[in-house]
Order: sequence, then C-alpha cells, then structure tokens
Amino acid sequence: MHEYRDVKQFLIDGWESDEFGKSITTGSIDSPLYSAIQNQAIREAKADHSRDGALTYTAAQPFATNNQNWEIDRTENGSVVVGFPCINQWWYTPIEVHDHIREPVERLVNGEAGRSRLQVYRRGDDWFCSFTVEYDAEADGETPIGVDIGERHILAVHEPRSDESMLVSGKEARYVRRKFRSLRDSLAEAGALRARNRVGEKNTAVSVT
Repeated sequence: MHEYRDVKQFLIDGWESDEFGKSITTGSIDSPLYSAIQNQAIREAKADHSRDGALTYTAAQPFATNNQNWEIDRTENGSVVVGFPCINQWWYTPIEVHDHIREPVERLVNGEAGRSRLQVYRRGDDWFCSFTVEYDAEADGETPIGVDIGERHILAVHEPRSDESMLVSGKEARYVRRKFRSLRDSLAEAGALRARNRVGEKNTAVSVT
C-alpha cells in the first residue's frame, strides 16, 4: 500500500512539474510493484489529477488490479483463497466470506459468474478485499436495475427492460469539494497568521517589561 501510494505521488508530482506527460508507462516508474498494479496506479492518479489537480497522498493507498490479474479458488479443506500480483511475486491468502455474500462468491469460485477488479485495503489491524460478482438472476417479480458509481457522473442507473438510464452529474459535488478545500487552506493560513501574531505580541511584551 505504501509502494502504491508512492507511485501515485510520483506521478502527480511529475505531472505538476511537467517532468513527463500523461502518456507515461510502467517502464518509466521505479517500483517493485507488478506492472499490472502500476498500470492501475497510473489510471487512478490520472483520475485524481484531472479532478483535484496537485494533491498529496497523506495515507497508505488501497491498491487494485483489474479482473484479468487476480484469481479466486477453493482449497481442499474448503477455504476460499484470493491471489493477486504484489511485490515481485503473486500473493495468495485465504479470505473470510461473510454469510450474506456467500452465494455469489460460491458462483464465482465455481466459474458461474464474472468478476470485476480486485481492491485490497486495510482498516486498523484487519485487511479487506472487495470485488463485484456478476451473474444473471431471476427478478422475482421486481424490476432489476444496475447502479454504478463513477467519476464524471457520481451515479449511473440503468433499467434493462425499458433500456432507460439516469445519470447524476458530479459537477456540484466537485464544486463543493473544491470550495471546502479552499476554505480549509484559508483557515489554515489564518490560523498560522494568528499564531505568529500571538508570538510577536508575547515577544513585544517581554521586551517592554
């Protein structure tokens, strides 16, 4: 995760300084991460930079790989194992499958469903992975809809029977994000100025005394 963050920061800094262009490839990145992981870092950094411009990643970043570069299987004792490229080699680890998602994961393990990209992240001392399982299912009299979270449009909804779609623009959300980032920066600068002024007042008081 730290390597993933450093790759994304390297890209952001390079684009901001015009050291290289957006067409940069993994061959120009000095990292022990597998190229598949680096390619995902490039895609994410491009999206972050297009949306937010110059930024600093202050925490370890969840890393991801596309659906062609990870595996899921079951061992002889019944454990579900996920494998993905990491640093210089593939990493295989058993995962705990929660009851409410056991059926779709079983479909995936049995080859009866498709999968999306894998994301790996940490919360406290626990590690998690997330992915989407895709398969056809009966609607049981209800109308199924597809919902996706995106970048330019924060929400996309599609109803396949009528072929109707709805897009929710992310323009307002981006505006609010930029507005409050600017406000935080202004408050930080104002706080620093007040602190310097207080120090100056104390120094003046001491000299008068």
